[in-house]
Amino acid sequence: MITGFNTDVKHRNRVFHIQTEDKGESNPYVESLVYVGGEILATKRTSYAEVTKAGRDDHAIQDLMEQQHRTMIAAIQRGRFDGPNGSVQIPEGMSPTSLGEATIAEKPEKTGKIAKADKAAGASVPRTTPGGGVSDRSLDQMVLEYLASDDMPEDIELSLLPAPDFVAGRTVQTKLRAAAGSPARPVQGALVQVRILSTSARAATVFQGRTGTDGSCPISFLIPVGGNGMAAAVIRVTAPDASAEIQYPIKRR
Repeated sequence: MITGFNTDVKHRNRVFHIQTEDKGESNPYVESLVYVGGEILATKRTSYAEVTKAGRDDHAIQDLMEQQHRTMIAAIQRGRFDGPNGSVQIPEGMSPTSLGEATIAEKPEKTGKIAKADKAAGASVPRTTPGGGVSDRSLDQMVLEYLASDDMPEDIELSLLPAPDFVAGRTVQTKLRAAAGSPARPVQGALVQVRILSTSARAATVFQGRTGTDGSCPISFLIPVGGNGMAAAVIRVTAPDASAEIQYPIKRR
């Protein structure tokens, strides 16, 4: 069983607690529980049985856990748990309880292995912040904090053509298209920013531009080689009343 993650997320004067863990080989799935006031509000489970058909792959399971945990945090920050009149609701695709488990559960204490996971994988390595200071945050936490730096609804659809390959030391050349609404309409004049977040170097803005009348923006930038840490490219599009982001892990050559 792989060490899990615990994170507290404050949103609109309410604290959500997210716990994500691997249920083990006998129950091959990743489970995320969302607590509010000690009560399980929602549960999300993802099976990894297919991943382990050829043998257990801890790295693949770890990646699944991190992705699901980040998704749950982002769902809270984007208001997916916000109900009418200040209440909370269960988003589509999640269940109110965990396969028949009690709906009331005491919020787990941050002790033992789970407490260590609050800093995510590899958190003992010093990290650099977007402002250049040093902290012990993981790359995942840095990306999440950057994406959540404004609390705007994510209602812009983004696409990149051709689909680029993000490899350290190589140049990315692609065209971003931004659309919103139904039917989709181009998002004009939106700010496009690409930042490189890394656990071994200072965060850097490598591209800035704006979408044209057709909602597109040509993008070209060189991905720094960096050190031995993990890195990600975060593409953010910001319009006057909405924003959206996509992130891509950077591969080493």
